[in-house]
Amino acid sequence: METNAIAASGEAPAEHAPARPAWRRLVLFLPGHDPTDMDYHHGRFVNQAGRFAALWSVGAATTGRLDDGRQPYARWDVDTQGANWSSHTDYRILRWEDLVVELDERPDPVRLWRGYGGLWEFLRGGAARGYFRASPRYGFFFFFPYLIFTLFAAAGALAGGLVHWGVSLYLPEWAALGLGVIVAVAVFFALFHRPGRDWRLHQALDDWDLARDYLADRTPQLDARLDRFAGVLVDEVRSGRHDEVLLVGHSLGATLMLGVLDRALDIEPGLTAGRTQVSLLTCGATIPKLALHRGGDKVRRQAARVASTPGLTWVEYQARHDAINFYKFHPVTLRRAAFDQPVPAPLLRNANIKQMLTHAKLKKLRWHAMRIHYQFLLANERPAAYDYFMFVLGPLTFADLTSRAEGPVGRFAPDGSLIA
Repeated sequence: METNAIAASGEAPAEHAPARPAWRRLVLFLPGHDPTDMDYHHGRFVNQAGRFAALWSVGAATTGRLDDGRQPYARWDVDTQGANWSSHTDYRILRWEDLVVELDERPDPVRLWRGYGGLWEFLRGGAARGYFRASPRYGFFFFFPYLIFTLFAAAGALAGGLVHWGVSLYLPEWAALGLGVIVAVAVFFALFHRPGRDWRLHQALDDWDLARDYLADRTPQLDARLDRFAGVLVDEVRSGRHDEVLLVGHSLGATLMLGVLDRALDIEPGLTAGRTQVSLLTCGATIPKLALHRGGDKVRRQAARVASTPGLTWVEYQARHDAINFYKFHPVTLRRAAFDQPVPAPLLRNANIKQMLTHAKLKKLRWHAMRIHYQFLLANERPAAYDYFMFVLGPLTFADLTSRAEGPVGRFAPDGSLIA
């Protein structure tokens, strides 16, 4: 398969480049609204790095976790080797899952009240109308919690009505009505608790609640965490230990990463002017989710500032199969946009999941929206223009790899060596 990809790229298989010293990269990954434990993240990373290594015929050795709990990140190192290259990656996940878990542990009535309050705020603020203009699929995704609420409420009303009808011949009307109401409420909350959690309704409501508060500057814990992340970024760039610092924001994490960069530029205006290359990858991003709200001035300002920062390479990958990202929609201009247009930043590239996975795997995952959404962070089954693990573990800079629409395809020989 790799041989065909090389031929299709228009580049003749040249002799292998001489061995180069290890490229030293720091990856700072900011996840979205995800309560996943860091040990699970590490285990999944090791598994996916192994799949990446097998696909590209390279070696990848991942350490155990190297953080001790005092830092605002989980950390491990990865040494990757091809026939004529090597790279060293210091991989860190910027941690805020404890704040997500705190939201997740709230009682269901609180989640119901605040979550639908958050949805109403985005409906009232004009964002929902903007979603249908930007991405109709995201517009339907926005109304998904309303649909589930209606379904559960109808089931509760039906159960309550049947109970009322069944006991009204034996009990006074007030008692039958009261019993029917109790049953209706109980059935509603039973469904809300389960299968509501299985259908990710809880996670969605908590996310909308948090998004509303973030826009209104009512998230002091999250803001303090973003301050710490910005401090880590500035310290690492100043240290000069890395050839490249690659920032990764997925889903809501892409929006929060803009906040991190905004803070870091306040601390160090020359952040991207030094020897260390600083790049930003946003994938499965939902920046317009907040930016399209009429009160989203903060996010719009941060996006514009990051886009205009000299020396920063910002590329956003979008996928048609992912209903949660904004496909062919620019996160700064907030207009429909074509792929591969270099200005204005960010450069939009196509993460074609149809090319990344086998047909059988994609067909299997077609109705698993969240699994498709997370494919941005998983290993490919086939060489493709978007390859997350090549970005974070490979021998080429993010700016180099993303300068071509083909990405890594055509840059490596079948034995994993880098083509000169």
